[in-house]
Amino acid sequence: MMKKLFNKKEWILDEGVSVKGLLADITVGVKYPEYEQFLSFKPQERIKQIDKFHKEGLKKLVDLKLFDEYTVDETKKRPRWIKTKVPLRVAEVLNKLDFVTVHIKSIDKATKIKKEEAIRDRFFCVKMTVVIRYEGLKVKKEDIEKRFVLVKASSFENAYEILEKSKHDYASPYLNSDGRLVKWEIESFDDCFETDIFNAADFNNPEGVEVYSILKKRKAKNAVVWDGK
Repeated sequence: MMKKLFNKKEWILDEGVSVKGLLADITVGVKYPEYEQFLSFKPQERIKQIDKFHKEGLKKLVDLKLFDEYTVDETKKRPRWIKTKVPLRVAEVLNKLDFVTVHIKSIDKATKIKKEEAIRDRFFCVKMTVVIRYEGLKVKKEDIEKRFVLVKASSFENAYEILEKSKHDYASPYLNSDGRLVKWEIESFDDCFETDIFNAADFNNPEGVEVYSILKKRKAKNAVVWDGK
């Protein structure tokens, strides 16, 4: 079932105003097409075909004659949106069309209620450098560990703050087989990655869960060009 565009709970109407007479400033855009229909064209031609798709979609929209005056918001490459003012009932009709998306920018004689979104904690993966210290030994090369820790926090800053407070309690010193004290010491927090993990149940995703990612460039292993298949 199509969700209604206008929700009474999200707007405060001026005194004495009825929903029936409301006028809304809206933007209407053509939905982005599925890429499969353009695979038979060469890459540059695909872009032209997508531009054509948007232009034809907006023409189809205008030809419905559901509004009289409008402006077109466009980039250098293609028209993207139509801006217009219509009765709210017309906006609802447009919202039911399967080839466009509709957004209400404002409504005459009505005020949008601002929602205060609660900050939801999620898991952050913090990359850290840990140095291994040996009592009484001066070494030319230190043993280090690159460690990745998941911490539940509200933001990047909060994740660092949580770990910073506990870094000195990270690991208690112990005696190794030579009788020397050994200490694992957090030297630095190097990176923080925001995951899509909100609770322990998310770890049961059969496709796995992403806990850390970093983009890099490398020398191509072979000269084979991917053909898109």
